[in-house]
Amino acid sequence: MRRAFLIPFAALLAAGLTACGSTMPGTVEPAEIDIRTLDTGSYPTEPLNAHDDDYKPDFITMPHIAAMRLSDYVVPAYEIDPTLKYGQLPFEITRGSLPSELGIEPDLKPIAARHKLLFGFRTTGFDQKTSIIPSGWPVKTRQNTTTISTMVMQFPDVERATAAATEFHDADFAANRDNQRVPLPKYPAARAQWRPDAPFLRSTLAHGPYVVALLVSANGPDLPALTALAEKTYDVQLPVLDQLKPLTEEETYQLPWDPDHLLSRALNPNKFERPAIGTQALYNLRGIVQYADDLSVAKQRFSAMNADRFAVSDGTIVARTPDAAAAKKIVAERLTPAPVANDAAAPPNVPDSACVEHRQEAFNFEMKRFTCVVAYRQYAGFVTGNQLLDVHQRAAAQYAIFANSR
Repeated sequence: MRRAFLIPFAALLAAGLTACGSTMPGTVEPAEIDIRTLDTGSYPTEPLNAHDDDYKPDFITMPHIAAMRLSDYVVPAYEIDPTLKYGQLPFEITRGSLPSELGIEPDLKPIAARHKLLFGFRTTGFDQKTSIIPSGWPVKTRQNTTTISTMVMQFPDVERATAAATEFHDADFAANRDNQRVPLPKYPAARAQWRPDAPFLRSTLAHGPYVVALLVSANGPDLPALTALAEKTYDVQLPVLDQLKPLTEEETYQLPWDPDHLLSRALNPNKFERPAIGTQALYNLRGIVQYADDLSVAKQRFSAMNADRFAVSDGTIVARTPDAAAAKKIVAERLTPAPVANDAAAPPNVPDSACVEHRQEAFNFEMKRFTCVVAYRQYAGFVTGNQLLDVHQRAAAQYAIFANSR
């Protein structure tokens, strides 16, 4: 699948109503445009909560929100080694859905259930574009590559995490009779194994109530290189994880959802509300970058936005910046998530907006031909489309939703 950004970044909409400028003693603010005059096509011009109460996630959905929170603290391979810049679609870990990088799923599901896995997140990076095939013991579609898959899972307490880390490893080791145990000198509590004729090493380590599992590969069956890569990954990952307060099981089901109404400010033509990794989600910088195919490009472009929070809603991205000047800078400098080929015509009558055209062969984002960005106060919204008229209508709708938001 060709993509430079794995979020379905296609749809970006918004619209609005008339708004008047506010005044303060000694200053006069110009009135905002009458957004009823904008060409928004059939796209919505109000947020979903304009006339209804805010969406409340149900019990089943809360672990998805916890996984999004965790994703901001799971270190992508690019941060461990800048040559590992190519990403793979991240994976949300649940008791019923474990990543193949962890081992043979039917063998591991009972362990996750027995020790009450709460939630988890997996990120994978490569130095060349390749795929990992989950056979009995993994293989790569392209040899002479280096890869890191990091999986972080939270359990209710230290005891269950410790037991799960041991049992995950032991079950996997029992299923791979040709494997050998491998010590990691810097992390004696870690359990690791490899197959002497294969370029992979798998490891699990309990870290407080977390299990941090790795699947790393080197250019060939080089045990010193694999050991060093696993230790380096733990070196980088564990201090970042220490910055995140673990959740109790009760807290997992009480996490706030969109308290700043960032998602509700994003164009959402299909009216999706249920939180879902990658499609209806909230992220910090590290979290959103992990949905890129080329993390080096994504990190540079998203960092340049100077935003502290990102919302992804039905293909729209909204960035929250420190102030209106920062949002307008995104427009002025065309800081779209994907690289730009040419400027395109801006949407008619939409203030603080710009559009660009992308090189079809140069980006991997699941994006369209055009991206438009609009700024409103401290927010910047990104919408895309294959037809300029369509993306203009989406941009006008996004501006209107900004104006009509709480």
